[in-house]
Amino acid sequence: MRKQAARLRSIFSLMAWLGCALSGAAQHQADSLERVLSTTPANDTTARVALLCELSSRYLTSQPPLALRYADEALTLARAANNQSGEALALNRLSEYHWRQSNYARSVEMATGALKLALELKDSTAMARSYRLLGIINTYGFRQFERALEYQKNALAIYERQRDYLNMASLYGNITWIYGTTGKNLTAAKAMAWRGVRLADSLRSIQLLSYNYNSLGLIALREGQWDSTLYYLQQSNRYGRQINDRAVMAYNKSIAAEAMWQKKDVRQAFALWREAEQESLALNLREVLKEVYAGRAQAHAEIGQFQEAYDYQQKFSALKDSLVNWEIAQEALVMQLAMDEQKREVQLIALAQEADRERREKHLLRWALLGGTAAFFVILGLIVRNNRQRRRNNEALVQKNKEIAEQNQQLTQANGIKARLFSIIGHDLRGPIQSLKGMLGLVVRQEVTNQEFQQFAPQLHQHVVSVNETLENLLHWSRSQMEGWTQNPSAVAVLPIVQRVAALFRETAHQKNISLALSVPPSLTVWADADQLEMILRNLLHNAIKFTSAGGAVSLEAMEQGPSLSLAVTDTGIGMSHDQLSKLFDQTGITSTRGTRNERGTGLGLALCYEMAKRNGGTITATSEPGHGSRFVLTLPRHATSSVSR
Repeated sequence: MRKQAARLRSIFSLMAWLGCALSGAAQHQADSLERVLSTTPANDTTARVALLCELSSRYLTSQPPLALRYADEALTLARAANNQSGEALALNRLSEYHWRQSNYARSVEMATGALKLALELKDSTAMARSYRLLGIINTYGFRQFERALEYQKNALAIYERQRDYLNMASLYGNITWIYGTTGKNLTAAKAMAWRGVRLADSLRSIQLLSYNYNSLGLIALREGQWDSTLYYLQQSNRYGRQINDRAVMAYNKSIAAEAMWQKKDVRQAFALWREAEQESLALNLREVLKEVYAGRAQAHAEIGQFQEAYDYQQKFSALKDSLVNWEIAQEALVMQLAMDEQKREVQLIALAQEADRERREKHLLRWALLGGTAAFFVILGLIVRNNRQRRRNNEALVQKNKEIAEQNQQLTQANGIKARLFSIIGHDLRGPIQSLKGMLGLVVRQEVTNQEFQQFAPQLHQHVVSVNETLENLLHWSRSQMEGWTQNPSAVAVLPIVQRVAALFRETAHQKNISLALSVPPSLTVWADADQLEMILRNLLHNAIKFTSAGGAVSLEAMEQGPSLSLAVTDTGIGMSHDQLSKLFDQTGITSTRGTRNERGTGLGLALCYEMAKRNGGTITATSEPGHGSRFVLTLPRHATSSVSR
């Protein structure tokens, strides 16, 4: 036993020395660990698990497949030996691997499993490691910065109590990166980053010096100190080159390019952007690549290179949409994993209760056989009570399963809505955008005359208006799904909003020869969120014009009704059936309906309008007959009321 303990101490001493050594010898360090692993006895599972996890960490940035192999081997070995501390360590190594591969849901699952084991073992070091990983996932994966800060600060508190200076320096870099990215607490962030630099320097940690100087560069950029930004990034690159950290150097170049642009050094800015773009593509650094595209799009636009600006804006939009969709999918997987875990816990509770019941019954039967007639009646009472308790437990399990089933139904419904919505988006947005792109391409290449372009201009304008309305609706819908609804009600003058909305659609109405009449007194006000009121009126007016044939009429009139104000949008359009009216405001039945001139839409707008009206203390009603037009009436309170949702 003393020999095994001594061997473990020597292994951990070697690992600690390797961790503090200059990272230019990184491969030599890994080779040394592999030699130690090859001489470690197969039955010394604790030491082997520790070595495998450290090797996984060493190969994480240079050879990810090898890092995964070592971590998987460590997890299998730890579980076979019932080594829960080693299992928690291996799970954290796997979590870090999956995070770097952008498999955020899998990464959260691994880190959460490690945290649960750490809490059971009351192992504060393992807790801190899991908190740190969950903070990193929420920072760079889901970009949920408030949640990430909570995890990071939990980890930092543990490391500060332990006086673990290496991990303190690492967390200083993580926390200050969040502050630098969000632009918050920059003064405190700068002080913390300098503490990280001093600690990393005293520990001779090249990697942490690079990370903390990177944070200082980002903070200086937010403060508008361009020369300081470039100096700190040069320091970060100096250390990054020593450990061949290509990712941090690519990120540094994207930040430096922005600083050079602000210094009016156009040539150097574009050179740095080009290098950052090439390196980010090679390393699949999608977040860095997104920043590069955004920076180049703005820069090209400012110097009048509009084609290049347009190309990079397209690249930025496509990558941003891809990242958002990936994050939404990963969030959905995290939710599903949480629900699966809840199911497993319910099943474990049921199994434990059943086993406990069987033990109690066997115990009671033994006493019955030994106790005779007198004990029989006591046992009978206990059995009755036990059965009653079991029924209560079963009822609780049934209720829990019912709740889980409802949650599953909600998740299935949400995924169904998302799938239908993405299908409509792919079909109804791609067409107008491709049409617009094609026409603009002809103009740029001077393949059409001004007269020919004027003939297409009304149709292009109609496409732009339709796509804009669709994107506005999608933006509000996605924000409500991810962040919840928020209102900022105030006394709002109605006429300016009505005039602004009408101006958006006058050209479209003119192209369809539709008369547009407004009847709103200038003195009217309502108590509502101004942006949401404008969104509702925009959707109602857009739909009225969309479903009215050429030569028809659309009107918008205001009517005072005691404490409320009604805004009615009436059209002479194609109308709706009773079945269509019954599903009009239902988000679960999203469908895309074409207008009288084949105008496109997602079918989401009216459901959003209905929800916004309710949350502003009002309502929307609709009446219609096929072939006889439609009338939508928005009713809102004229003054502040407690019924407005917040």
